[in-house]
Amino acid sequence: MRDIHEAINIILEDTSKSFEKLSRVEKSENRYYIVVLVEALTVLVYHIARRAYSLEPQTPIQTFRLLADHGLITGEELNDFIKLVRLRNLIVHRYWIIDDKRVYESVKENFEKS
Repeated sequence: MRDIHEAINIILEDTSKSFEKLSRVEKSENRYYIVVLVEALTVLVYHIARRAYSLEPQTPIQTFRLLADHGLITGEELNDFIKLVRLRNLIVHRYWIIDDKRVYESVKENFEKS
């Protein structure tokens, strides 16, 4: 849980600045912490699926779907998690197509301080 909170806080801290004032390092940091966030969320939901429901999901998206099927997350939350997993996959596997401005705007629009 600490990794999740830390990743969110760092992403929100970086995006508290205007996009134009972000350094290249801060833009890269946002990418990195989105990957950290998704990895930590995935570990958490795998643990819940296995321990609470004796399920053995094969992928992160399948795991989030199982949680939705069991009423632990809403359909809207499921869609948000799926988008995060897909963004993580793009950052890791197709990093050259990532538009940092779009990532920044999405964070500004969709992330909330907990």
